[in-house]
Amino acid sequence: MKNCRSIVKKNTQLLAFLLLALLSTFSGTAQRKNTPAKSSSSTASNKVKSEIDEENYNSVFSFGVTTNTNSGLLGGIMLRKEILIDNNAARRQFHYFNLEVVNVDSYRESTLHAGGNGSGYAYGKKNYLFAVRPQYGREINLFRKSSDGGINVNGIVAAGPTLGFLKPYYVDVYYGRGVLLSEAYDPDKHTINNIAGSGGFFKGFGNLQFTPGINIKAGLNFELDAFRQSNISLEVGFLADIYSKKVEIMALSENRSVFTSGYLTIFFGGKK
Repeated sequence: MKNCRSIVKKNTQLLAFLLLALLSTFSGTAQRKNTPAKSSSSTASNKVKSEIDEENYNSVFSFGVTTNTNSGLLGGIMLRKEILIDNNAARRQFHYFNLEVVNVDSYRESTLHAGGNGSGYAYGKKNYLFAVRPQYGREINLFRKSSDGGINVNGIVAAGPTLGFLKPYYVDVYYGRGVLLSEAYDPDKHTINNIAGSGGFFKGFGNLQFTPGINIKAGLNFELDAFRQSNISLEVGFLADIYSKKVEIMALSENRSVFTSGYLTIFFGGKK
């Protein structure tokens, strides 16, 4: 039941975040449309100029922050490069290069608090999983915004290797008489009776273990009409990681080699 509530909570956060972003987009579009009109000649001249500026770019470089259904509210960061293939095609296409660095949680994780209301920790968690995903794919324009503004909608399909890194999960362990030690979680030694809380995120990076895999994703990119030479976009989609073996995140639960998730990323960048 706790796991179900955890999954629902994460999905609710994701949907709420998406709704807020979309509402802000429509609000900005409405404000631009309600701006008082200029003279017809001036308006026509500005419209032609804006359309030329809007289409006159060959690449987009963006930085993004992402959340997904296998992480908390902040799941990781992304760097994305889009390079135009053919500007004269009926539907513009781009080479899509993307680098993701994200934290992947197990859906079986649940947070306990030492002593009922003390420091929180993920009971039974043995390792963090960090996924580094270099990706290549194609991005194709599905709906182009009008000259009055709006949103560009692009479809994305991409794939690449997944570099999985496991880092030991540390807990603070109470040994009595004021002795408190931070140790990598061991289900044979550590129980709810002697764990005093999480041992800190930055411990254990010297003991990383590597697990390779592959990934594939499909998504939609909504390019917001905020600034002509800047890029603010929202990418929503589905992603799957397939590792070469089962990834040991939890010590007391069944682990798996395939991870699927829905994701939401907000990108900020510029056009050239």
